[in-house]
Amino acid sequence: MKSKNIKRLDNYPDILSLEDVRSILDVRTKKTAARWLQSKGIFYFRIGREYKIPKVHLMNYFFNVSSI
Repeated sequence: MKSKNIKRLDNYPDILSLEDVRSILDVRTKKTAARWLQSKGIFYFRIGREYKIPKVHLMNYFFNVSSI
């Protein structure tokens, strides 16, 4: 991912919703964002039907991908 995505994370809370991740990744549906999280192995947890993603885990993924 590009560093501009990391800069965009400054505007989000420490615990992201699936809607936040959808916006960050610029994908159309929450289902696509959920599949992306699962396929990349990014840590998330669920409260009922809601996905919660710690921002630090998403940032770590972006840093690890950009350093390869």
